[in-house]
Amino acid sequence: MPASKGGVGTLARGGARWEDEHEDMSGPLDAFRFGADLGGAAVNRAARLARDGALAALDAFAESRFAAEAAERMLAGPVPRALDSAAAERLVARVIQGPLLDEAVSRLLESEDLWLMVDVIAQSPAVTEAIGRQSIGFADQVAGAVRDRSFNADERLEFAAKRLLRRSRRAPPAAEPEPAPES
Repeated sequence: MPASKGGVGTLARGGARWEDEHEDMSGPLDAFRFGADLGGAAVNRAARLARDGALAALDAFAESRFAAEAAERMLAGPVPRALDSAAAERLVARVIQGPLLDEAVSRLLESEDLWLMVDVIAQSPAVTEAIGRQSIGFADQVAGAVRDRSFNADERLEFAAKRLLRRSRRAPPAAEPEPAPES
C-alpha cells in the first residue's frame, strides 16, 4: 500500500509526529503510550476506511436496478396499505398532538432559509399573476355585493317615499252619516 493511502507510511509519520511532541521518551511507560497512540491512529484509519467503503456500497446499491425494483414493489403494495391503516392514523395523530411537530414548526419559522425561499416564491411571476387575478376577482365580488345592497336600499327608499306620498294625497275620510232619527 502506498504511503499516501495509509499503511506503513502513515504509521511512520504518526510515530515521527509523536516523537516530536514527546522528545523525552525516558519513562518506562512511554513505549506503551507510543504503541497506544499508533494503535489508536490505526483504528481511526480502519474505521474511516470501513465507513467510506460502506457508504460507497450503499451508493452503488441505491443506484442499482435491484433497489429501483424493490422500491417500486414497496410502493405498489405494502406501503400504501400501511398508510391506509388505523395504526398509521394513530401515528399521525400522536405526531400532530406531540411536541415534535411544534418544535419542527418553531425551528422552521426561525430558519433564515425559509424566509429567503418565501421571498423568492412571492416574487415569482406565477405567484404575482395569481395574486393579481385573485385581487380582480375579489374586487368584482365586493362591487357586486355593494351593487346588490345599494339596489335593495334604493327599492326600500322608493317604497317608503311612495307610502308617504300616498298618505298625504288622500282626502280626509268623509264623516259617516248620522243615522236618521227613528220615528
